[in-house]
Amino acid sequence: MAHGRKPAHIELSGGKGPRQRVWDAIRRRRGAEFDLLDVNPGDVPRDTVRDYVLSLTRAGHLEAVGACGGPHDRRRYRLANDAGLEAPRVRRDGTPVTQGLAQEQMWRTLRRHTGDINARELAAHAGTSAAPVSPVAATDYLRNLHTAGYLVVTAEGRGAGRGGVAARYRLRAESNTGARAPMVCRSRAIYDPNLGRIVWHEPVTEEDAIYGR
Repeated sequence: MAHGRKPAHIELSGGKGPRQRVWDAIRRRRGAEFDLLDVNPGDVPRDTVRDYVLSLTRAGHLEAVGACGGPHDRRRYRLANDAGLEAPRVRRDGTPVTQGLAQEQMWRTLRRHTGDINARELAAHAGTSAAPVSPVAATDYLRNLHTAGYLVVTAEGRGAGRGGVAARYRLRAESNTGARAPMVCRSRAIYDPNLGRIVWHEPVTEEDAIYGR
């Protein structure tokens, strides 16, 4: 995949976060009963596994099997609602965490869209009542993915405001890395969970480090 700027070859440990690894272990059980030890990949703190399993239970993704008394490690659970590949983002009380959903929805739209698209169209197709997408957010996501080499510009934008024409983009076939959305991080980097690595980061100079941005 070609990159618009110098890529960062920074590997993240395991490529997945602790909750994602626990969720993967739960899904591999294929509906069979399990306890916390069964779904601990081995490198995740026990408290993290316990808290996430309890969160998933309160959210309705898991159900407790049998008696709920006794130590948490001995309680047994079963998958009740398979939400798919991506680990459900839920708080301790079971309520959903919506941060990051907009990027997921935009990436899903880009993958299934056969032609080119502009920011306003992307916002309209990707937004939902749970996670609306603004044209500004869509513009930022498209520009970042283009900079990282995921998108090709099919028509340059010109002007701004009501009389302006927005740039149009298309996802490169070779850059369709998988179902999980490349995430634009606050540190001006893009992490692709499908590849398990940071694929682009904004170059930093010595003066940036000294004086900040």
